[in-house]
Amino acid sequence: MSGRQSKECRPTALLAERRNSVSAECTPLLDFAQFKPRIIPKVDDTRKRIEDALHKCFLFKSLDKEQTQIVISAAKEVNYAKGDIIIRQGDPGDHFFMLEEGTCDVWIKESGDKNSRMVKRYSKGDSFGELALLYNAPRAATIKALSDCVLWAVDRNTFQTIVMSTTMVKRDLYEQFLQDVPLLETLDRHERSAIADVLVDEYFVKGEDIIVEAEPGDKMYFLENGKAEAICKGKRVMEYSRGDYFGELALLNDQPRAATVTSVTQCKCISIDRDSFKRLLGKVEDILNRNKNLYQTFRDDDDEKEKDDITEEEDKKQETSINDADNKDKKHETSGSDGTDKEDDKHHV
Repeated sequence: MSGRQSKECRPTALLAERRNSVSAECTPLLDFAQFKPRIIPKVDDTRKRIEDALHKCFLFKSLDKEQTQIVISAAKEVNYAKGDIIIRQGDPGDHFFMLEEGTCDVWIKESGDKNSRMVKRYSKGDSFGELALLYNAPRAATIKALSDCVLWAVDRNTFQTIVMSTTMVKRDLYEQFLQDVPLLETLDRHERSAIADVLVDEYFVKGEDIIVEAEPGDKMYFLENGKAEAICKGKRVMEYSRGDYFGELALLNDQPRAATVTSVTQCKCISIDRDSFKRLLGKVEDILNRNKNLYQTFRDDDDEKEKDDITEEEDKKQETSINDADNKDKKHETSGSDGTDKEDDKHHV
């Protein structure tokens, strides 16, 4: 394909990193009107388990209720024993997988290498296998069960029809936004794409608190649109605009929020939860710690000023006490033995 690719068919950065240079084209979207969903009968408890798994997967967060029910009906439970190969590098792909129980290792064998290398580990709540369904590419890696595993498998037709039409555009927008975030400059395209997959939209009206000082924190925020400010001990210590981030300190330190962040205008934020933060942002931890030190500087300055204020108040009290003692001594010098003022005695002579 020559020239500029359309947004619908532009391969993502994730594919570029994981497909091992295998030529691929975007799989064309299917016509929803002609789509005949697969229906696998399930009891309510099973449907609830699948719905819980869907809620943990970024690719399904944009689905409406009808689309969610179609995916639930089509999902099939599959089980693998420890040591089984779930997908094999180079094979065609026919399912997308959500891991409900167990642990899997991802192995990649580069061209010319004799042995594969383990590059990632999946655990409960993770998902994989989307690349071969999104694009006409073979499996980019081998995934092997490290323990007994329970997974939900979604077939190619359901995935392409339901998921691709609702999530591809959103993922693309997130990736473009993340490219403009200075914090993520040190990350490669694959790592930014992995972050894009776990981000969630959140909206705040003018004057609304996004995070609150001293409260526990379980998310970090990137500000996509609008303006916000951080208030620490009643004083404004930071201003935020598009591309800025906040809320990371509570996740870095496992401590309550260090400041309150309030929307100055209507704001759109994209958030990343604690588990994803720990898993995906390791390479920028040094930069995040710099921000932690900056906040600590503000807090130390406030503490020093508070100490100075206390010292100044104590000095004033001590000075007042000394003056009172001096006045008392002077009064004693001018008073008679009976405690009356000598000047008054003169008037009575």
